[in-house]
Amino acid sequence: MARPALRPDEIESFRARLCEAAMQMFADEGYAAVTLRALAEKLECSHALPYRYFADKREIFAAVCALGFERFADALERAAAGVDDPESRLRVLGRAYFEFALREPHAYRIMFELREPASADFPQYKVKEIRSWQALLQAVELAVQAGVLAGEPDLVAHQFWAGLHGLVSLHLAGKLGLGRSAEGLLEPHFEAMLDGHRPRARTKPPKPRRKR
Repeated sequence: MARPALRPDEIESFRARLCEAAMQMFADEGYAAVTLRALAEKLECSHALPYRYFADKREIFAAVCALGFERFADALERAAAGVDDPESRLRVLGRAYFEFALREPHAYRIMFELREPASADFPQYKVKEIRSWQALLQAVELAVQAGVLAGEPDLVAHQFWAGLHGLVSLHLAGKLGLGRSAEGLLEPHFEAMLDGHRPRARTKPPKPRRKR
């Protein structure tokens, strides 16, 4: 007897459960250690059931990454909504980035620390990743246009990203144990990034001395 067709809501419900379970397993165990059999056991379902929803582990990993980047982009866009001042916009995005990583460490690790499948094979994943990047890049572009920051926007945005990621990664790895906390470092760290990219005042060249 043929299996009854699944309703769309049943498909979405199980895919969501599977992705949440896979997110934790990938973050805790790494990509290579996770198997569909182990995932099925965690979900307490048959070993064959995940294959009704995903072709293989690579597709599951791409779906989990896409879910993480979608939540990340949502958090950044919510934080920046209605903030018109360019510098304030950058500051709230930096805070939103930091708080997302602390609130969803499994998603953050998967998005930025695990080796990913070829994104060309999973365009829905790349679209979500680009959306989250655009939130920061557009804020930097606005700050450069307003004269708050100086430099090539794509390069400056990458430097801001690298700085925030470094702080978050040290915190998630438990390496900030020398008397400073991630929360205590966030504001001065972000201030230093802003100061490092502010326009420099042009100094007038010295006037040549008159010969006597």
